[in-house]
Amino acid sequence: MSDEALPFVSIVIPVFNEERYLAPCLTSLTLLTYPKDRHEILLVDNGSTDRTIEIARSYRDVNIYVKENVKVGAVRNYGVEKAKGSLIVFLDSDCVVRPDWLTDGVCQLEANPNTVIGGRYILRENPSWLEKYWVLGSPETRITNALVGGCIFISKSIFCQLGGFNEKLNAGEDVDLTERLMKEQFIVKIDPSLNVIHLGYPSKLVPFVKRQLWHSSDYINGLPNSLRDKIFLLTLAFLAGLIGAISSLIFLPINASVLITSTFLVFFSPAILSVKRIARSGEKYESFFDYISIYIVDFLYLIGRALGVISGIRNLLTFRSYAKVGRR
Repeated sequence: MSDEALPFVSIVIPVFNEERYLAPCLTSLTLLTYPKDRHEILLVDNGSTDRTIEIARSYRDVNIYVKENVKVGAVRNYGVEKAKGSLIVFLDSDCVVRPDWLTDGVCQLEANPNTVIGGRYILRENPSWLEKYWVLGSPETRITNALVGGCIFISKSIFCQLGGFNEKLNAGEDVDLTERLMKEQFIVKIDPSLNVIHLGYPSKLVPFVKRQLWHSSDYINGLPNSLRDKIFLLTLAFLAGLIGAISSLIFLPINASVLITSTFLVFFSPAILSVKRIARSGEKYESFFDYISIYIVDFLYLIGRALGVISGIRNLLTFRSYAKVGRR
């Protein structure tokens, strides 16, 4: 296909305080084999206070837009509003792509009408302990049917037909988009050849827990859909165990049956998650250290998710309190 016949592509990148990894991301895009006059890069900033914009301006071919104080779905949607391309590619600012990434994705999309294609996040070389035991297995063995927001190839017409990303969600807007695409009988394909190196996996414990808190903050707002989410149910069991164990120890005399049941929920819930993740990864671990490490990561994961549920409950109660005051 001649360059003139290639579809024009818009790469949409949402950013918020991404100075740490933005330069590697944009540098990888300057090396794309896809013709420069047949694609554009749109960076949409959500109110960064660090050097994000300064770094973006140092790249001549990056178009910078600002959409402040909204959730990531709205940031991505705004990028599509400004996009000139018939094909939209979503990329995260902490991801690095290979030179043929865009060419391969566009060719697949052109050859498969009514299809939306995505890749997976893969680890960088020499990942931290936390990254290694959070992202299990190789991209080839990892099982997933859901798109990830940092690597989606979709026609603009299909995206607009679906109404774009859900702008009310704090997180999970990519999973929501996947579910709506399938409901409308579009084909969703995950292709390992389009995988992107994800530099932004938390490598320290506190950021990891905070990330899970953020991802689970919409659980309460999303009821009853959340009740169909197995991770949400596991989080509720873990949270119930925590509350029961703490209550048993604070409010004496200790109720032995409540304490035993609660302790079981606290320590068994992460084990269920670990077994599930190991099975899905397709990996076989021989070291006891590997299994303990995976379990510890999953324990921290559920702590973050439980804190997110508590945050969601608090926000809901605060909203209702303000609503009552407003009606007076």
